[in-house]
Amino acid sequence: MAEPDDDATVAVVGLAVRVPGADRDLDRFWRHVAHGIDAVSFFTPEQLLGWGVPKDLVEHPDFVPARAVLDGADRFDHRLFSYSPSDSALMDPQQRVLLECAWAALEHAGQPPVAADGNRTGVYVGTGLNVYLLDNVWPNQRAVEAAGGLGLIIGSDKDFAATRIAYKLNLQGPAVTVQAACSTSLVAVHQAVQALLTYDADVALAGAATVAPPTRRGHRYEPGGIFSADGRCRAFDAAADGTVPGDGAGVVVLKRLADARRDGDTVHAVIRGSAINNDGLRKAGFTAPGPTGQAAVISAALEVAGVDPDTVGLIETHGTGTALGDPIEVAALRQVFDSDRPDRAPCALGAVKSVVGHLDTAAGVIGLVKTVLALKHRTVPPIAHLGTPNPRIELAGSVFELPVAARPWTPIDGVLRAGVSSFGIGGTNAHVVLEAAPDPAPRRRRHVTELVLVSAKTATAAQESVDRAVGFVARTAPGDLADVAYTLRTGRAELPWRAVFLTGRHGPAAGTGPKDPAAATTGAPGPAVRQVDAKARARGVGLYLTAAGELTGNRPNYDADPVYRATADEGAALLRGQPLDEPARERATRLVACVGLARSLRGRGIAPDELAGAGLGLLAGAVVAGVLTLPEAVALLRGDPAPARPRPAGLPLRPAGGEALTDAECADPARWRAAALAPAVPQPPPPDADRLLWVEVGTSVTPRFGPDPSTLPADRHARLLATVGALWQLGLAGPWDPAYDTGRRRVPAPTYPFAATRHYLDAPATHLETEERHH
Repeated sequence: MAEPDDDATVAVVGLAVRVPGADRDLDRFWRHVAHGIDAVSFFTPEQLLGWGVPKDLVEHPDFVPARAVLDGADRFDHRLFSYSPSDSALMDPQQRVLLECAWAALEHAGQPPVAADGNRTGVYVGTGLNVYLLDNVWPNQRAVEAAGGLGLIIGSDKDFAATRIAYKLNLQGPAVTVQAACSTSLVAVHQAVQALLTYDADVALAGAATVAPPTRRGHRYEPGGIFSADGRCRAFDAAADGTVPGDGAGVVVLKRLADARRDGDTVHAVIRGSAINNDGLRKAGFTAPGPTGQAAVISAALEVAGVDPDTVGLIETHGTGTALGDPIEVAALRQVFDSDRPDRAPCALGAVKSVVGHLDTAAGVIGLVKTVLALKHRTVPPIAHLGTPNPRIELAGSVFELPVAARPWTPIDGVLRAGVSSFGIGGTNAHVVLEAAPDPAPRRRRHVTELVLVSAKTATAAQESVDRAVGFVARTAPGDLADVAYTLRTGRAELPWRAVFLTGRHGPAAGTGPKDPAAATTGAPGPAVRQVDAKARARGVGLYLTAAGELTGNRPNYDADPVYRATADEGAALLRGQPLDEPARERATRLVACVGLARSLRGRGIAPDELAGAGLGLLAGAVVAGVLTLPEAVALLRGDPAPARPRPAGLPLRPAGGEALTDAECADPARWRAAALAPAVPQPPPPDADRLLWVEVGTSVTPRFGPDPSTLPADRHARLLATVGALWQLGLAGPWDPAYDTGRRRVPAPTYPFAATRHYLDAPATHLETEERHH
């Protein structure tokens, strides 16, 4: 049995679903899977007629009014993706759902959903038949004429499913729409894996969506056909007579395992190998399953993975619950997995269709997500509706079992492994070999105050985002909060409506810092939501350095802030063993603290347009502006006769109340010798406070752009973070220095709360329903 090669193994780092009964909630989806709860809905004739289902179909004796449907499939967050309401209504709802899933999957992976230029992120997705175009759009002649030919094609054609995602999310790797009927999404996973292993992409999204309009809610039962007589899918059961159609979508984010480990990603499971093939003529008909092709694709995937079949403990089957398909699938599995090993542990079979129905193009990826969750929970889930096993399925003497209740998953040879199969009408087969994620490397956990940043496209979505983040933080262990804050800061898009809060005792319940009375809020309790202020961004930020304040109290900054700590350590090394009198030592301590805090602000994305300094603070400003090095400034404080070599200022630097220093003035050593002897006396902000938003930097940080300092935390570290957060809300903070993110991991955290509104062209109701409304 081969050991995994991190460069040849693919990590599943992000998941997103839209599934019947659980919508986007992975935890709820898992609970339904673990308890065998199906999500099929049944409809009344009145509902069906009102949606436009033909009257003769509704009244047919073999009509089954059942489908596993998505809530809100007619709704879409057009504002987030910058679509007009009319374009949204024309667009295939499958592509809308897929676009939202792609955004959510990237966020679940801790990746910003709108990527930076130069990325190599690929997209491999597919959709089902666009029935919405046939049933809802074409009958609406006015909408069709308004859209024009090209507009209608772009919004409707499958060809644009992948490229739409790539365009909207700025993903610059390959973008390929995949179509293989029921096996589409697992074929897409295989193609994404290949793109990673051949270095066509460094990150890859894979998945699919199937969403039908209400006109397709129900099906005709035909004996021996694919759809069941009572709207239940009973995979592998003696009463199995077909599956039930369903709507759903799923997207996974994949990376090479070596890259995921390097980047601190959460690895939910790993893909050891995958394969695809086609039955060709080796079956009874075009729509019939082919056991030879199924067995071949499973064997190929195991060979690629270098995995012994005896170590596989779960197979997520195609599992349609048909009288013909289930026995054929088990027969194919037995060709691969039957074993002579006397201690071979049983291998359980799974069938997610018995929970969410047959999701057509999305079936494979939902089976994959289900299996990833089973690996994470170390649980073998049951097959829903399984009572008496189908006697035509030959299990005697095989390694397979049909679980009727969830049970703990015992490793085989120390590892949990699973396979996922998906077989499409037309004979394209896919199989993926999964393995439990390796244990993450041990790391140092931080127990310090963290700054949490949240943003959204609208005020309402921002308020929901921050409320969810506050609740999530409250449930998170203190040692994991640094990872959560890091993920929400680096793994989300920066949108115009923003909120911030601090963790721990400085968090929302205690107040998080600056409160601008002009801030636009939603009125809900908790952190204030406000829109990025274009006028504030135009004004910019100034740092006013004074070196004044209490000398003690910066231990929290030293412990939590690597940039401040590096400056403090450098200063301590410069002062160690120096024969300084007490006033000089105090001035040196103030200088180092002031410089360290200014550097910390800059390291946390605050890019000042100007520096101003008063007294000893002017000397600190010279260090921050690059006129002097810290050793040169400390030497001046010691009265060292060695001359400093001042340089031109890298930022505009001026004394309080004066003009910006010229290069010649910066080069004058006498100016800096005088500044070294000046006291650290607090001064009022510069007289042009209306031009810049000033932050005073002494031995602590105090914003001077509106907030009442009495509302700020007393803790120096929390005070600095609150100031950074207030500036970020205004739109005046950029990326942080990588030093702050050393050892951090991307972890699952609340994803975007899509503020969806209805954009849908309803199909005409039936003639009977129209008449009833008139009467």
